Amino acid sequence: MAKLIGTAGHVDHGKTTLIRALTGIDADRLPEEKQRGMTIDIGFAYIDLPDVGRVSIVDVPGHERFLSNMLVGALGIDVALLCVATDESVKPQTREHLEILTLLPVEKLVVALTRADLADDAQRELAALETAELIETTRFGKAPTVFVSAETGEGLEALKTALHDALLAATAAEDDGPWYLPIDRVFSVKGHGCVVTGTLARGEVKLNDLAYLEPGHTEVRVRAIHSHDEEMTSGERGRRIALNLGGVKVEDVQRGQAVGATGALFETKCLDARVTWIKPADHAQRVRVSVGAEEVLGKVFLNDEDSDLVQLRLEQPIACALHQPLVVRRHSPPDLLCGGRVVVPLAHSRRRSEAVAKVAAKDDGSAILEVVAASPTGIATDEICRRLGKARQTLGDTFERLLGEKRLLGFAGLWFEPAAFELATARFLQALGKLHEAQPMASWHPREKVVAETRLGWEGKSLDRIVAYLVEAGRVQASPGGIRKTDFQLRLTDRQRSFLDRVVAEIVKETVNTPNAHQLSLSLHVPQQAIDEVLRLGVQAGEIVEFEGGIFYVPSQLLALQERIAALFGKKHFSAAEARDALGTSRKYIIPLLEYFDRQRFTLRVGDNRVVA
Repeated sequence: MAKLIGTAGHVDHGKTTLIRALTGIDADRLPEEKQRGMTIDIGFAYIDLPDVGRVSIVDVPGHERFLSNMLVGALGIDVALLCVATDESVKPQTREHLEILTLLPVEKLVVALTRADLADDAQRELAALETAELIETTRFGKAPTVFVSAETGEGLEALKTALHDALLAATAAEDDGPWYLPIDRVFSVKGHGCVVTGTLARGEVKLNDLAYLEPGHTEVRVRAIHSHDEEMTSGERGRRIALNLGGVKVEDVQRGQAVGATGALFETKCLDARVTWIKPADHAQRVRVSVGAEEVLGKVFLNDEDSDLVQLRLEQPIACALHQPLVVRRHSPPDLLCGGRVVVPLAHSRRRSEAVAKVAAKDDGSAILEVVAASPTGIATDEICRRLGKARQTLGDTFERLLGEKRLLGFAGLWFEPAAFELATARFLQALGKLHEAQPMASWHPREKVVAETRLGWEGKSLDRIVAYLVEAGRVQASPGGIRKTDFQLRLTDRQRSFLDRVVAEIVKETVNTPNAHQLSLSLHVPQQAIDEVLRLGVQAGEIVEFEGGIFYVPSQLLALQERIAALFGKKHFSAAEARDALGTSRKYIIPLLEYFDRQRFTLRVGDNRVVA
C-alpha cells in the first residue's frame, strides 16, 4: 500500500524549497506561485526510499488565506512533515496547521527545523525548545526533530532517515471498501480527453474500472492511470494518481468532486460526523466544511446526548464516503472548530435532543445485525444502508448470507431479528384478537387496520409477505376481505345456528352439483335475502366455502371430492373434461373445483392437464 507525506507549517518557512532539495522536484507549478515566492495551491513531488518505495509528497500552502487549499492536501496524508524556520521559530500558522493534523487520521509527524544555516546557536536552541513545547501535548509528542538547510545540505540525509522510519512505523490504514478519489485537479489532454488527479483515499483502482462521478452520479470508465509520469494498470490507497476518464467531458468535471467505484460515494447535503473539538460551536452555526477536495458552506447542529456527534447540513451537495475525514471551520472569521470522520454520509435531519444509536466499526454482518437489533419492529434495507454509510450493492451478499444463516428474516426489504419478529407478530396477533373480541360478528378485518392498532408501521409488499408468512405458518387465515386468527369462531345466535344448520344440510344432499342461493330459497321456503345472509355468515364462520359463480360447498364435501379424484386418477394426468365426466357434473362446477384444488396444492397443472400432487 502506498504512503503519502504532506508538508505543514507557516508561510515562507521553506516547505517547497525543502522538498526541492529532497527530491529535485519544484512543487510550485503555478506561475503566480513562482512570482510571489510562496505556495498558493497544493503541489506534488515524490521521493524513493529504501524498503518503502516511491512515496508521494504533497506540498501545501502555509498562508492563512489559502488554508482551504492546505486542507485539500492534508486530508489524506500518513506522515506529516512540519516545517518550522529555525531563524523565526513557531508562528501562528504553525500552530493552526498542527491543530489540523491532530484532528485528522495522520499517524506520524517529523519536524524539520528549516533554514538552519540562517540561525545562530541561540536561535537554534529557542526554535527546538518552542517546537518541543508545541507538540508535547499532542499525540506527536515524541516526533523526531531535525535541523536542515536546503542551501548547505545540512540534515537532509538525517531527514530522509526520519521520514523513512516514520513511514515504516505507520500502520496500514483502514482500507475496507471500494476505491474513491477526491479530485483536486481537472484538465484535458489532447487525444485523451478528461484527466483528473488526486490522492487515492481508499481501495485499489484498476484500468477499465466502471466508476461514478459525484455529485451528479455520472457513469465513467477509467481509461488510463498515471502516477508521477508513469503509466500503470492499477493504483492503491495513498498514491498520487491521474485518471483518464471516459464518458465525461472536461467542462463537466470540477475540483471538489470525487470519482469512485460503485457504492463508494454518496451525494449528500446532510451528514453526521464524529469529531474532536478545538473550539466550541453554537447550535446551527454557519460553518465551512472541508471534505476531500471540496470546501462547502453549511450549518453545524449539535446533539445533547452526544457532544462529539454533529450533523452538518450543507448549502450544496457534495461527494462523501463513510469514515472520510473532514475539518470544520467557522464561516467568518474561518477559525478552526473541529475535525473528525463521517459516520453517516446520508443523514436524516434530526432534533438536537434526539438520541442517535452508535454503530461500532465492525464487519458488515455484525454491523447489519446491530442496526436491525435496534429496530425491533423492522427496518428497511435503505435505512440500514444509510446508517452504515454503504450502498445496497456493497451489502447485498451479506444480507443473503445472514438470511441463509437464519440470523435475519426479510420481508420485501423489511428486516428483523427472528426473536424480535416473534415479539412483533405476537403484538400483531394480539391486536387482531382484540378486534375479534370487539366485533364478534365480523370474521375478517383489514390488515391495515390491525397494523394501525399496533403502530408497527408495516405496509405495502412487506405487509403482504408478512401476512403470507403467517398464513403459511397456520397462524392466520386470509381472504379478500382481510385476515382472521386461525382459531376464530364466529359467535352465532341460537336462531342463526339453527338456520345455518338447515342450509348446510340442504347443501350436502348433493355430492357435486350443490344448490345455489335461489335453489336453497325455494327448497327451504324462505326469502332469498335470508339465504344470502346466512350463507355470508357460514362463509365467515368457515363452515361454507364459496366459489365464483355462486357455488357453495362445505369443507367435508371438498375433502370427499379430493378422495374420489385421488381414487379415480391416482398419479395419472387427467383433463378437466375427464374429471367432469368421472364426477358426473358440468363445466360450471368442475372448473371452479379444480382451480380451488390447485390453490390448495392438491392438484398441479401440467399443460392442459392436472395430476394429484
